Amino acid sequence: MASVCAAGLLLESCSVYAQTSTPETTVQQSNVQQSGVRIKKTIRLVEVDVIAKDKKGRPVTGLEAKDFSLRDNGRAEKITLFSIQNRSDQDQEKAGKEAEGTPSASNSIRVFSNSHPSSSAPVVILMDLLNTSWDNQPAMKSALMASLKRIPQQMPVALLILGDDLKVVSDFTTDTNSLTALLEKPSVARQEGSGPAITAPKTSNKKFNDAILKTAVRAFNQETGDRLYRTMRALDLIHRQLTRMRERKSLIWIGGGLSVTPHDWPVVRNVIDEFNDANVAVYTVDARGVVLDYGVGADIDEQDMLGPWAEEQADTRGDILDVIARSTGGVPYRNTNALDKAVLRAVDDNSTVYTLGYYPQHDDWQGKPHKIEVKVARAGVSLRYRSGYLATPEAKPEAADQQQMLDAIAASPLDFPGLRFSVEAKPGSDSGTQSLTLHVPVSELRLSFQDDKLVGALQLWFIQKRPSGDDLTRKTSTFGFQLTPSEYENAVARGLTLASALKLNKTTAKVRVLLRDNNSGRVGTVDVPVIPVTKPAPVH
Repeated sequence: MASVCAAGLLLESCSVYAQTSTPETTVQQSNVQQSGVRIKKTIRLVEVDVIAKDKKGRPVTGLEAKDFSLRDNGRAEKITLFSIQNRSDQDQEKAGKEAEGTPSASNSIRVFSNSHPSSSAPVVILMDLLNTSWDNQPAMKSALMASLKRIPQQMPVALLILGDDLKVVSDFTTDTNSLTALLEKPSVARQEGSGPAITAPKTSNKKFNDAILKTAVRAFNQETGDRLYRTMRALDLIHRQLTRMRERKSLIWIGGGLSVTPHDWPVVRNVIDEFNDANVAVYTVDARGVVLDYGVGADIDEQDMLGPWAEEQADTRGDILDVIARSTGGVPYRNTNALDKAVLRAVDDNSTVYTLGYYPQHDDWQGKPHKIEVKVARAGVSLRYRSGYLATPEAKPEAADQQQMLDAIAASPLDFPGLRFSVEAKPGSDSGTQSLTLHVPVSELRLSFQDDKLVGALQLWFIQKRPSGDDLTRKTSTFGFQLTPSEYENAVARGLTLASALKLNKTTAKVRVLLRDNNSGRVGTVDVPVIPVTKPAPVH
């Protein structure tokens, strides 16, 4: 039997209900003293990841929460949560040891977590063939292969290719050698765009030339609009997948840029807002390398009347990449032929990340944009962070999408940090059992407001796995809780705990603990190996 309550409080002092296959029942709390906590109808944590650099562009370390100040639409906000991701060679070694479990005060107890201060932010690499000319594609591929060989270990990397459709080459993996092997497979560079190249061949008749050029320009604009639509749709799909993961994510987009008209700008602005809302920093790498002025290159078809006009459009294609990168807290890389170094700089930009979390004071969650401003009380330090967010309540995912995601996460070889928590594991009191205690920060959960209380619900899976990784058994439970203002105040400071005694199969090698927040749909997993029973040394 499992229990859930605010850590540090007795179970009897919490309003708790639990469900497995039976309807939910509620145990009401009575005679609880109300605290001064202001309970709003929508409780939503906003997290802002901040990159701090000195005048030489080096990461600034050693900053504390007190060094930062934050404003939301001009209103000063209290920084409630503060954390640091600091990646180094020593951190990577530490992260590997943490995966084996951190010993607690008792040698028989181990603590496992899907959130480590030294862990690497997930990186998605998008090879954009749709918007990259065929003559730039081989260099783009070679540069990506070279950079993958130098990406730090333990960094989760996914590889996507945008052509006629968005193709997943590899889901998140820390094995960059496998990604390199996939890219080494022979492939044919595709033509840029959605079809054959559009040209306007010159004739000896001026009237014909005018009509040909007019038709070609119209076709070019239609093709450009179609390409923009396909690209924005692909970026939207990427955003929808990454929004399931709570922490900072990086999208490295390698391509030849886009042509955007003022009429199309709202579509781009919407994608920027979505990435900001999902905490995704976009790093753009212009695959065209050093772009020369029109007329400098040698491969110019003087008989193509569309050439000069298309080249003028090409001059601004990198501008939209700059806007998307800077608006999401990323960096644009342009006018460089060292594409591999640009990719690595984008990866290394996340070596030190400060995360500031706050609960906005406003109660308006009707989709209005909010501007974020962050300052630091240290001279000579420049900050980079997302420019804002849309004040919208998080949408509840569709049931079919949730089930598909749960199946994929349950089968994944990697811990999934969409919902961060830790598990304390020790041998159970009975033979063949293991005691598991989950510690869940309240900031990870979306709570609703009902009858002057904050209400939440969690689904928990214990998936026992063989040494091969195949599933043995699954145990599922649903837990609900209601917190008064005073209990909520304690829970914010101490988190929630959920304890269970699990009977193990004889061939179980590890238990995948999967936790889902019912209100937001966020999911996290932690793998816990079977903890052997330590027999006391014989007394002589």
